[in-house]
Amino acid sequence: MADIVALFRDRILASQFGASRTLDIYYSAFKIPDLVFNLLILGAVSSAFIPIFIREFKEDEKKAWRLSQNFVTMAFVSVLSGVLVMMVFARPLVELIAPGFSGPDKDVLVQLMRLMLISPLVFSLSTILGSMLQALERFWAYAIAPVFYNAGIIVGAIYFVPWFRIRGYHEVLGLGAGVVFGALLHLLIQLIASMRAGFRFKWIFNVADTQFRNIVRLMIPRTVGLGAYSFDSVVINSIASTLGAGSIAVLNFANNLQFVPIAVVGVSMATAIFPKLSRHASSDEKDDLKKNLYLAIKSTALIVVPVAILMAIFSRRIISVLFGAGLFGGVGIEATASVLAIFMVGVTAQSLIPIISRGFYALQNTKIPVLISVFSVVINISLAFYFSKGLSWDIQGLAWAISVSGIIQFGLLWLAFTRFIKNV
Repeated sequence: MADIVALFRDRILASQFGASRTLDIYYSAFKIPDLVFNLLILGAVSSAFIPIFIREFKEDEKKAWRLSQNFVTMAFVSVLSGVLVMMVFARPLVELIAPGFSGPDKDVLVQLMRLMLISPLVFSLSTILGSMLQALERFWAYAIAPVFYNAGIIVGAIYFVPWFRIRGYHEVLGLGAGVVFGALLHLLIQLIASMRAGFRFKWIFNVADTQFRNIVRLMIPRTVGLGAYSFDSVVINSIASTLGAGSIAVLNFANNLQFVPIAVVGVSMATAIFPKLSRHASSDEKDDLKKNLYLAIKSTALIVVPVAILMAIFSRRIISVLFGAGLFGGVGIEATASVLAIFMVGVTAQSLIPIISRGFYALQNTKIPVLISVFSVVINISLAFYFSKGLSWDIQGLAWAISVSGIIQFGLLWLAFTRFIKNV
């Protein structure tokens, strides 16, 4: 459901703006807010908070809820501090993420990025609440929250854009307002579900708490990995900004389509299996952990491989049907289709990475996947420069770099996990 709404969102954006500099600005504005969120929140939640919360909940529910209250407080304060710093330094940051932009485009990007920096504050709360729901195996709100987020962006495109345009502001600011509105809806749906599960907001600021310190200790390697990924995303965006108007938009449209099988199959499988893997790990059931992890990998591959082949073969038809309307025409369709076909080479590996990474996280080892992630980022950036600039493959070169580095990353994770599990 969420991915269908996301595709509808992209169709609206493509038809209204085409493969244009406006959408280049819009997608570029996500880079710094995503960096703040990834560094301060996602690393802790994805690798550290859920296993510790599950363990605490099994022993004492009151202690688990108190831990979550402390973590919410600390997270919000940390993200607020990061957001304020990024707002102050927005202009020099724009020089890094979009060196190919000039004059008015940079000014608009600065305004939009400052507006969209509100979203990490909202997502910090929403993501932690969602992680608690995952830990308690209450998935409906977690699953439907992205639908509301994308609905907010659609509202922004249809209603906020003309409102800003009529009042003399750049229309892309309406899209930014839609992102913030969508983030608030994302929070609301998970807030309702988490409060029904027993959570209550309470201001607790206890840095000395043992379990909070364990979360910080476990999140550091994962945060380094996500920081590397965010840096990688910034570099790819920076290169794409120099390849002509619309290049960033094309890359994002194709990447969002690539993410459909990754999210629907890979991430969903990883999300569903993570609590089970964590329980196996906490009960020292190594064989059951391996069995469930390998079954998830096999099942995911059996689904994604044929989907990837079909999407590569029919890439042009897919793009034409989904985005071929309004201002999105010939050149945009051809460029997006070629990038999508290249992405399909590595989409199976990209779908399996979240699953095998959860195997490490369940065993409370975040260092190995992080080291491999950092190495893969170095490979990706090196190949991106070589393919796009050295070989003059332009936007297709960036797609090849992402696909090849993803395959390398999964291969290394697989080899590392098979060795690591033997020694646990």
